Amino acid sequence: MAIVPPAAAASGFQFHFTGICHTPFLFIRPHAIIGITILILNVYDMMHFNSKYLRGEGMLESWEGRFFITFVAVLEEKSFSRAANRLGYVQSTITSHIRHLENASGKKLFHRLPRGVELTEAGMQLAPFAYQFIQLGQSLKEALEPSGSPSGIVRIGALESFAISHLPRFLTDFLQQFTKIKLHLTPGLQNDITAQVANRRIDLGIVPKPPDREDLRFMPLLEEKLTLICSPAISERFERLGWSSLYDCAFISFGDHCIYHTYGRSVLEEADVTLTDYLTFSSVELMKQTVACGMGIAFVPASNIVQELAAGTLVSLPYSQDITLTHGIITPKSIEPNAASQAFILKLRAYFSED
Repeated sequence: MAIVPPAAAASGFQFHFTGICHTPFLFIRPHAIIGITILILNVYDMMHFNSKYLRGEGMLESWEGRFFITFVAVLEEKSFSRAANRLGYVQSTITSHIRHLENASGKKLFHRLPRGVELTEAGMQLAPFAYQFIQLGQSLKEALEPSGSPSGIVRIGALESFAISHLPRFLTDFLQQFTKIKLHLTPGLQNDITAQVANRRIDLGIVPKPPDREDLRFMPLLEEKLTLICSPAISERFERLGWSSLYDCAFISFGDHCIYHTYGRSVLEEADVTLTDYLTFSSVELMKQTVACGMGIAFVPASNIVQELAAGTLVSLPYSQDITLTHGIITPKSIEPNAASQAFILKLRAYFSED
């Protein structure tokens, strides 16, 4: 399903909802990563894949940037054929690159499944180093280029609900100003995004609360209220009967791992409401439509329901204590963001400070 928000339509943005934290849902420019064969300073950390290479028997000559780019593409697409389409290769080239990495490491990196592939244990060990390899290659490219406008790829993780409400206008302005920067935006939940930033699978994340981790820095962007929504019919019943009127409603959310779900459960428990039916969706738009049909209640950020509240298709219910989300950017403390990421962070913080 593709949804083009009005603010983004003029710039050709398309949001593709394909599931939480899988295929990127916002393609802003064609995928392109510069492959550079480089010597990583901590390369010996990777050599535990096969102990014989620790004795200097050829692993250094076997690692090439293009192989790591292919590895990451297969990892993210979960398919050799989709990785080939993404990189502009024939599928046999993808197979050859992965086979080369498996021969060099002495380990099988992917399980071949009837529908796609998944990482083996060795593949999971290799993944963070592959991302670091690509990042270091991009940093080297930036360092060797003449100073000027930042260039390169910025990989971003964000909640779908935040991206739809807050990013289209910003992205339009940003990409018009920084024409050499490409953005890869991938949806995910708080825990998914936090783990991806920590493992350097993405350059930065936008999350609804500070993560409980010492290895990540958090830069606040904005605060907004978490709103309990229902249909007009359920709202009328709630006005007459109170919280007990919700006994037959489904609790609609992104699932147990969603922070909105967690906060919502605490509100319902405080009100002594026990719901027996739960519905899980990967799209906030689908959640809103399901609630509007009278199938249940949901907790969503206020920015996601401005139009629906004005039109009367959704109604907000009061609850005892407001829950405020503090959206912010997270990056690893151990490394400084590259020039393209720094430009994105500075512009995004300035954008929300103006609002």
